[in-house]
Amino acid sequence: MKRLFVLPLIVFGYTLQAQQLKDTFPVLELDPVTIIGSRANLIPGAGQYIGSKTLAKMNQPNINNVLRTIPGVNIRDEEGFGLRPNIGLRGTPVNRSAKITLMEDGVLIAPAPYADPAAYYFPTFLRMQGVEVLKGSSQIKYGPYTVGGAVNLISTDIPTSFKGFAQLSVGSFGTNQQRVWVGDSQQNFDYVFEVNRMASNGFKQLDNGGNTGFERRDLMAKLRWHTNSTAKIQQSLMMKIVSLSENGNESYLGLTYEDYKANPLRRYAATQKDLLDMKHNHISLLHTVRPTKNIIIHTTAYYSNTFRDWGRVNTIGGQSINNILGNPTQFANPYQIMTGQANGSIDFQSAARTYISNGIQSNAQFSYANGEVKHKWQIGVRVHADQADRYATRSNYAMTNGTMILNNVGVKGNQENQIRNAQAIASYINYDIEYKGLKISPGVRYERIEFDFQNFGNNDNGRLGAGLRSATNTMSIVLPGIGFNYAFKNGSDLFAGIHKGFSPPGMPSVNSTSQAKVETAINYELGYRYDQNGLHIQAAAFLNDYENILGSDNMSAGGLGTGDQFNAGNATIKGIELSAAYNFLEMKNTNLKLPVQIAYTYTNASFRETFRNGGGDWGSGIITKGDLIPFITPHLFTASVGFETSKFNTLLVARYVGATRTRPGQGTLIVPDNNVTYNNVNALKGFLIVDLSANYQFTKILTAFSTINNLTNNNAVVANLPNGYRPNMPIGFTLGLKANF
Repeated sequence: MKRLFVLPLIVFGYTLQAQQLKDTFPVLELDPVTIIGSRANLIPGAGQYIGSKTLAKMNQPNINNVLRTIPGVNIRDEEGFGLRPNIGLRGTPVNRSAKITLMEDGVLIAPAPYADPAAYYFPTFLRMQGVEVLKGSSQIKYGPYTVGGAVNLISTDIPTSFKGFAQLSVGSFGTNQQRVWVGDSQQNFDYVFEVNRMASNGFKQLDNGGNTGFERRDLMAKLRWHTNSTAKIQQSLMMKIVSLSENGNESYLGLTYEDYKANPLRRYAATQKDLLDMKHNHISLLHTVRPTKNIIIHTTAYYSNTFRDWGRVNTIGGQSINNILGNPTQFANPYQIMTGQANGSIDFQSAARTYISNGIQSNAQFSYANGEVKHKWQIGVRVHADQADRYATRSNYAMTNGTMILNNVGVKGNQENQIRNAQAIASYINYDIEYKGLKISPGVRYERIEFDFQNFGNNDNGRLGAGLRSATNTMSIVLPGIGFNYAFKNGSDLFAGIHKGFSPPGMPSVNSTSQAKVETAINYELGYRYDQNGLHIQAAAFLNDYENILGSDNMSAGGLGTGDQFNAGNATIKGIELSAAYNFLEMKNTNLKLPVQIAYTYTNASFRETFRNGGGDWGSGIITKGDLIPFITPHLFTASVGFETSKFNTLLVARYVGATRTRPGQGTLIVPDNNVTYNNVNALKGFLIVDLSANYQFTKILTAFSTINNLTNNNAVVANLPNGYRPNMPIGFTLGLKANF
């Protein structure tokens, strides 16, 4: 690797609260990993936090099912287990979660968040004790993607005294999971070690048999040193290590509608060699110091390396997959090869990519008060570098009596051979002034990014540079914003904000006539919160007024896979978010609880000018002013009802995803049907999924749990991307045990 990567520093506006680990020695653990935590009702913007108690009741290893309980979150399912979520916030594109800021414990987690942000790696959700979603003007501190918002995953924390946890479960489709962690806090040294494994045979049914599941192994360790309670300056140093490996028998290829109706769980014979091989390693050092009573500084140095090679069928019988899916009658012979009924040629493409992301991030917070006026300054900086080294290699197989036999091994890089580099400096300053119930929070963020794109061409396996085409681009931007929050004495508050949102433009094009500009939007928000007597309500209206919205070309979204971004001009995304929760037995003198919760999102997203689309996720051709932006679901609704006693709890969750347009346009929605060709479909039907979970505590140590996912066994088309129709997981059962010791 010829590029020099510097270790960086980003700033995070954490509220840092000293934590008493034992009566004899206080330790400086100041919540450096959370964005909002329990302070969701205090920020000048819409934020939600789901903690460990709620996650324990849900028993959901699939983050998609958890995030759908939060308004403003749009998700497209893919493989059914939530291993690679497609998440959008407030109308941002969902594909590979590439347009939101993804973090674990306050550190960017996408494999290359600037150079190649598609999140093919996503942390194992089983080892998370909480998840936070931040939207609105208070996200100035959490870039680089600040149009929609940020998602922060909170990993298992170091316990305050010796503690351990073990979980074991088995379920449908050969799915099984094991999790163990143990930790302790001593006078100067604390630790937690965690091991996770999850595996499944998969719920899809491969022609002629075969495994369609996965196996994922995940290790995490946190080691922390801290000063004695008598030290004049309190400080701590924590090292965190994560190592993950995954083998997934997953495919990009879905089904024709006729085959979906016959068996929605079918997988074609041509996908029998499809395999995802992924490895991820991460290390970080977090230093926390309180030089004075009113100043706290967090500094994190981090490094991660991610390798992913996703091999999959590319063309069949000389025809593209989309041609075959669009007209299986016209391309009858390639279709029969795809299903293993005829012999023929299959081109198979592996996409090996190595990502490096590293940096140093630091935040200083200074708080003081003048009488009734409280002040808090937060200043941060991040120096970051990341790289994506991409090889795509096409080989040839012969489908012979339903079995794929390797004919010709392609030369490495014969389809893609490039390096993408990005270096960035980000900084911000945020000021909170609070008087009685009013808080005003102005702030400004600055981003400076250098992109370097090197395309060696498909014939230069050794990267000697004979056909090298390269391009560079440097951009900088200032992003101001301000938020307001007024807290009434009755437990309610109003919040509002305006800020300039931003997304990086991606790699520069070697064709200087088609450069992508930065994506910017002026974002407005107005909301109301109420939290009193067990009733929690949050309502928000938002408007994202794009000065330039970017489209992209990703194979995972039905494009060619170049990763290029292109300008789409003005666009408007607006909507309403509503969430409410209430325990109907809150006022009763009883141990019984009957919690009810709802979350609703309405989103309207449209292009505001006519332009010729450059291809990729939105297709090609003319997009007309007023056309709706695809893959943004207008209506999302989740409702849950629970019943709890001192030893038992159960939770029923219903998730409704409304009809979703899959192509830009206006007017009538055309959904998959018997007499509708694949290429004429412009939308997917809405669907409802119901999940049920229960926990029973036998002793203080041992708890049994069970889940039923998709209780009504609803067969819904959840996506028609990347290629063909894809099903949701059918009804599935899980039984397990948890032990706290």
